[in-house]
Amino acid sequence: MTRITPILCRVACITLVLAMPGAAQQTVPERTAFARTSTHAEVLAFLDSLAARGAGVTVGQLGTSTQGRPIPYVIAARPMVATPAEARRSGKPVLYIQANIHAGEVEGKEAVQALLRELTLGSLRPLLDSVVVLAVPIYNTDGNEALGPSDRNRPGQNGPGVVGLRPNGQGYDLNRDYVKQEAPETRASLAFIAEWDPDLFMDLHTTNGSYHGYALTWSPGLNANVTTANTWVQDGALPEIRQRMHARHAVETFAYGNFRNQDPDSLVLGWVTYESGPRFGTNLMGMSRLSILSEAYSNDTFERRIAATFAFVVETIRYMAVRWDDARRVLASTISARPDSVVIRSNFAPPHSDTVVAEITRAAGEGAGPFARRVRTGEMRRIVMPVVDRFMATRREAIPVAYALDPQWTDVVDRLRRQGIVVEQLQQPWSGRSERFTVDSTVISPRAFEGHRMMRVEGAWTAAARDSLPVGTFLVPTGQRLGMLAAFLLEPASEDGYTTWNFFDRALRARAAHPVRRLAVIPPVPRTLVR
Repeated sequence: MTRITPILCRVACITLVLAMPGAAQQTVPERTAFARTSTHAEVLAFLDSLAARGAGVTVGQLGTSTQGRPIPYVIAARPMVATPAEARRSGKPVLYIQANIHAGEVEGKEAVQALLRELTLGSLRPLLDSVVVLAVPIYNTDGNEALGPSDRNRPGQNGPGVVGLRPNGQGYDLNRDYVKQEAPETRASLAFIAEWDPDLFMDLHTTNGSYHGYALTWSPGLNANVTTANTWVQDGALPEIRQRMHARHAVETFAYGNFRNQDPDSLVLGWVTYESGPRFGTNLMGMSRLSILSEAYSNDTFERRIAATFAFVVETIRYMAVRWDDARRVLASTISARPDSVVIRSNFAPPHSDTVVAEITRAAGEGAGPFARRVRTGEMRRIVMPVVDRFMATRREAIPVAYALDPQWTDVVDRLRRQGIVVEQLQQPWSGRSERFTVDSTVISPRAFEGHRMMRVEGAWTAAARDSLPVGTFLVPTGQRLGMLAAFLLEPASEDGYTTWNFFDRALRARAAHPVRRLAVIPPVPRTLVR
């Protein structure tokens, strides 16, 4: 009999409970002794089986992938809700849970299928009285079907033997696409989220970084534009969910990150999180709502990764149900906030000291950096070290009353609108005063990233001067829920805005004005809403 260490015992027990036949069709891993992950067709069949057995779910299509595959979503609620308005009238938290954005990271896909079964037909049915769940179990459908050996598609991951690819059918990393929106998956999900306006966005991944002692790591949104909701997640919800994971499941979790250096003598250098840009889904969503990233540990077995992810999602749902009054309060504060400035560039905040569980490793010919593959020893060590888990501002700009763009910038406006940002259009010309950003220099990245040569612009806003805006000028008021996000995306010097992603390249010249204008007043002329 295989010996199970105490820290993982309850994880294994969860998996064994999920694997028991009876309530509904088993997932592919459950019926193959965790030897295989599910194909796109098998996920669709599983969802159909839930509906056929009376689960009371609604299965719809989020969108269609580049290669023509439907991307399913599932609504689970009791009583069922058919529209976003019904979901709001229910008074319950609306939770959007997404898996398989990186199709080689397969445990989220399997955990969400099991979760839907247990919420509707299994032991978690009472929990569904308190929440509305919007689940997308297989977001990257094309990547999922690009099946190949795990050693090639997902090197270093501890099973299963065959998995899909990280990119989508266009070769894009979907978790770098939330600003530029060049993938149909991104555009479909943003439209769905704008329509349903979930209170929580949760994205399920698997880390492939440092060797540590945690079954799962997590993060809130990391953008340096701090909101009441995101602070509540980072400093309140996630630490409490961590305690519940330990107490109820004997599963150890920690804030997402990697060691600066994995050499045993260098572990004391610290533990550091990832990037802050809204190109990442949870960072984008954390700027306006509750947002949580889940990262199972790739060195655990497939079975344990599914179990840890399942338990983490369940405890998050339970927490949101119990603390809904608190969550609703911080969400209302975030929605009503109208900050007078926006952080457009950031860097790691000063570290705090914490104890991190590290696995001692030996060199394997790849160095000792944060992501280097090394030889495991099984020896765990608790080490007090600097922990960096958030960002601070290095450049901040005042938020104007509105931004203005000439009529030619329809591609930028389309992207703003998909984010849920309100855009208007002038129906008469207007003369007044505007600020212009003078470009001092532009620096183009020497290497392509996600199909782009990233642009960094240096310069400054000049004093307001007389200006004329023609009919058709686009106006982006900032006195709206997503006004801060609009400012971040439109500011020319923003580290992850539309200038960065090359959408203004054809108008950029050194010592010339950037095409985005800032206005101190809303032009008092007829305007129409852009739809």
